[in-house]
Amino acid sequence: MTQKLQATLRAHVESHYPILYLLTYEEAEADALIRDLAEDRKILEWNMARGLVDFATKRPQTDWCDLATALDTLLDWDDLNHHVIVIRDAHLGLRDQPLAVARLKALVNRLLADDEAVVTLFLLSSQVFLPPELDKFITLFEMPLPDETTIRQLVTDYVQAYELNTDADTIGKMALALQGLTRYEIGQLINRGYQRDGDIGLEDLDLVLTEKAQIIRKSGTLEMLTVNERLESIGGLGRLKHWLNQKAQVMADWPAARAFGVEPPKGVMIVGMPGCGKSLTAKATAALFNLPLLKLDMGSLMGKYVGESEANMRRAIQVAEAVSPCVLWVDEVEKAFVGIGAGGDGSEVATRLFGYFLTWMQDKTKHVFVIATANDISALPPELLRKGRFDEIFYVDFPSREERADIFRVHLHKRGKLSAQIQLDRLAQATEGYSGADIESVVKEAIEQAFVDGRSALDSDRLLQVIGNTYPLREVMKKKLKEYAERIAEMKIKPAS
Repeated sequence: MTQKLQATLRAHVESHYPILYLLTYEEAEADALIRDLAEDRKILEWNMARGLVDFATKRPQTDWCDLATALDTLLDWDDLNHHVIVIRDAHLGLRDQPLAVARLKALVNRLLADDEAVVTLFLLSSQVFLPPELDKFITLFEMPLPDETTIRQLVTDYVQAYELNTDADTIGKMALALQGLTRYEIGQLINRGYQRDGDIGLEDLDLVLTEKAQIIRKSGTLEMLTVNERLESIGGLGRLKHWLNQKAQVMADWPAARAFGVEPPKGVMIVGMPGCGKSLTAKATAALFNLPLLKLDMGSLMGKYVGESEANMRRAIQVAEAVSPCVLWVDEVEKAFVGIGAGGDGSEVATRLFGYFLTWMQDKTKHVFVIATANDISALPPELLRKGRFDEIFYVDFPSREERADIFRVHLHKRGKLSAQIQLDRLAQATEGYSGADIESVVKEAIEQAFVDGRSALDSDRLLQVIGNTYPLREVMKKKLKEYAERIAEMKIKPAS
């Protein structure tokens, strides 16, 4: 609980705002906050499970009743002055319940008509549901999850309770990894780690990743990818690799970097030709940073109801922040915001999604490193490309001769086929205009042919034969790729090689 939120809520209570909507999963924290804000007022509560209950004990005060009936009871009370009314599970009690909505509106109007009434209604819910009839009466607040400082104190409390000697540096790294979880989840993970090996330390972080993977799977908007790629398995792209290694050093020792005055890394946009390593780099970056990789499928965000797409975008970003620190990969980002400014309903949705994404990229404070990949950067609005959204933008071109030799070396070594019989310079010279994906395809095809021909040794001649029968992407999409290259040349983007 931040002191800023507490002070803001108190100001709203003292200013007689009728309905305060608390969006939270931390019900115990919400109860503590309401008790503090209520001071000497009596607190009434309705929840979906037991109807009207005693706020402190949660014991029923009457037979179970739905929210509409409970509100009808309150409307008949002669004196509600100096009360706080808590409606828990608000989205369940109000959704598709026009009678409950109408009676809540009637109750608010009655309170507003009485200048002497000192009554505050709190709606508590894990998701936002604002009936249009009540919209103007409601002020929405989101109770934040524990921040790094709070989590550090929680871990310290557990360490002291178990009489352990966990050092401050370890506690700090655990606090960073545990961000995005509730107090309950943090306590459960720490207890599981202690029960497993009798200690609380960095060896328990695998439990954190497992817990966060559960959150992602339940979200339905993000996918957690298993990463096997490494930066050294990418041929070429030397300048981009150097830049990523620098960011990795910052991420690996973030508390010290922050104390030194380093700004938190925001992310990188990688643009350029298809098949030249953009997706591979996104995966390898997660491995380099030793962070989970989340992939955002923009198509999964599009909903059929008004406002549903924007709600899905908010949910996806909330989940990404909940599992931070992490790497968030937005693939083919130019397709996500297609139609902006073109008119029509589709473009209006895309524009709203784009605006929300831009605002988040500019203002985000969680450790979510965004990797956006795109083929046609000219299709992107200029707002996305300016400094402050991403730390840097790199252009990935077709590999040079030296890079092609390096790519052949990587793929042959990976498959155990690199030998003195293979002349990498000849192969590189013969593959002018080939992408990394084209070269990988050549290697796989040559190995398969060698197996079919009696498992003969793989040599340069066989590889060159396959090359001679291959049409690279640069030839297949000659006109389209030429247009890409001309547009990118005009924009003067930093080359990745």
